[in-house]
Amino acid sequence: MKLDLHMHSTSSDGELDPAELMRFARHQRGLDLVALTDHDTLGGLQAASDEAEKVGLRFVNGIEISSLWAGRCIHIVGLQIDRENETLARLAGGISAQRSARAVKIAEKLESLGFPNLYGKALKYARNPAIISRMHFAQALTSEGHVEHLQQAFDKYLGDGMPAFVPTLWPALADAVSAIRGAGGVAVLAHPGRYRLTEQWQFDGLMADFQQAGGQAIEVVSGSQSAQYTGICLAAAERFGFYASSGSDFHSRLGKRPLPGAQGEMPAGVKSVLELLKL
Repeated sequence: MKLDLHMHSTSSDGELDPAELMRFARHQRGLDLVALTDHDTLGGLQAASDEAEKVGLRFVNGIEISSLWAGRCIHIVGLQIDRENETLARLAGGISAQRSARAVKIAEKLESLGFPNLYGKALKYARNPAIISRMHFAQALTSEGHVEHLQQAFDKYLGDGMPAFVPTLWPALADAVSAIRGAGGVAVLAHPGRYRLTEQWQFDGLMADFQQAGGQAIEVVSGSQSAQYTGICLAAAERFGFYASSGSDFHSRLGKRPLPGAQGEMPAGVKSVLELLKL
């Protein structure tokens, strides 16, 4: 079964709207099972679910929540959530409000670096004006010729610790996990290789705290981390008893991340998150 349990649409910072993404995943990518996991919003799930049914694609309601752990922004994917859950909706709404405030500050920093008027340009890429993300600023920087590609925008300006990075007080990791579990979902640690945890004790600390908070799975295979990290994540899943998930973290056909379903093969013999999802 070809699957992708981590994708983004225009409801957050993706290129394709939810229905377009479902058609692309089914018709162009030949996928059988997908999850829509937009950043801090449930807004695209109904449209995606409806279109998935039309095109014969099995669909999982999802979300990707921004959370805080040890001063770092850690992303927690929720799979098979109740999209009508009020507690999760309130949490997502609060995060979106903070994200909007952050966007203004990012624009101010970029202007100080010699890139004026990027807020309006980023807004053009955000079909949901309530969610202006770093990806939208990356798209604006790329289209204006200030960088060669989206990843370079993060590497030079928007990534953690870079000149236009603006930290935000996200909810605690434990609160994000609790909200997902409370909405009937499975809590998955997204792309563990993205967090630059260079010391083993840091990596193990995140795994232990995620486990203690009620986390159930990690992305062993992810389009947002190197292939060599798959082995590290597989070993961590085995040590901590996590189920294994797989997702491309697809945002755009123009990006450097894999297309839906092209994130790589799941190692044989893993304890798949599909068991928890009963799929």
